[in-house]
Amino acid sequence: MSGLDRARRQQLARMASEIRLRALRDRLSPNAIAELICEEVPELFALEAHRLARGWSRAEVSARLDMLYEGDELAPPRVSAAELCRWEHGQRRPNDERIEYLCRLYETRPDRLGFGVDYSAVDIGHLARSGISNLWPRTSPETLDDLAGRVRNATKEITIFGLTRNFYAKDEILPLFESQAVKIPVTFYVMDPHCESRRDRYRLEPIEAAMENPERYTREILRPLSLAAKRVEPAAAPGAGMRIYTYNFPCSFAMEHVDGSIRVMLYGHGKRGTEGPIFVFNEGTPYWDYFTDQLRWLHRLATDPREPWTSKDLIVRPLDDATVSKSRMASTA
Repeated sequence: MSGLDRARRQQLARMASEIRLRALRDRLSPNAIAELICEEVPELFALEAHRLARGWSRAEVSARLDMLYEGDELAPPRVSAAELCRWEHGQRRPNDERIEYLCRLYETRPDRLGFGVDYSAVDIGHLARSGISNLWPRTSPETLDDLAGRVRNATKEITIFGLTRNFYAKDEILPLFESQAVKIPVTFYVMDPHCESRRDRYRLEPIEAAMENPERYTREILRPLSLAAKRVEPAAAPGAGMRIYTYNFPCSFAMEHVDGSIRVMLYGHGKRGTEGPIFVFNEGTPYWDYFTDQLRWLHRLATDPREPWTSKDLIVRPLDDATVSKSRMASTA
């Protein structure tokens, strides 16, 4: 729409407003209205359609984005109306962090705002025959429902490596881990938020994935996990329980091991693991063997550290109360 003149843009906005009023009488949701606008006014970009579907001005969108940032205890970006206009007209692309907050604001996925394409239905049969049971080269983040289903259905073990966000400590997910940890072993390996490798590992990632505030990260993620582990301990069956370890070295992927499958999530510039390609490897394949070996190596470092790794200062150790208490001290200072 960047080639349209001002009069035509105003005309398209009025058309979108008329569609919105008609759809409101039919009790359509804002996202359904946005889809209708995109269908009937194809000259509009999806991002602008979502704003018009809600009847918001660009100034209001900016204010609402600021509120989301402030709710996360982050400095508000105060995006100008002119910058929002450039995003909506396809003249400039917001960075990945801004895209995530726009998705939260409009309660939708990046591809539905015009940033990327949803490839989740792609044919991957040839990969399955090679031992990869699924692959999503998608841009939309994994949902909590995806994770909840895997955790809820686990019967043998759950191991998480590479935790950098609050995905696993959310109120919707943590109780599921707790209930499972009473019956089966649940293990977390998370980077020490105060280790020297943190900046090297995460400087290319989005702010939220970068543990930009170690105290906040400890307070909002590690502390809830630690408290959950303590609640589980008295009721856990033999061999079960929740164990949390920290490590001090960089990594380029995250892993979720649930029963007979391992999900591997790749990191990249400006990308979290849940936003990049997600590979699922099943038991009995060379890929499964490779990644389970990585998890066994982590376990050995945690329980029986040995050369040549110890002299390289590679440390995996149980999360201790001293690390968790740092957030309490910081919050009361």
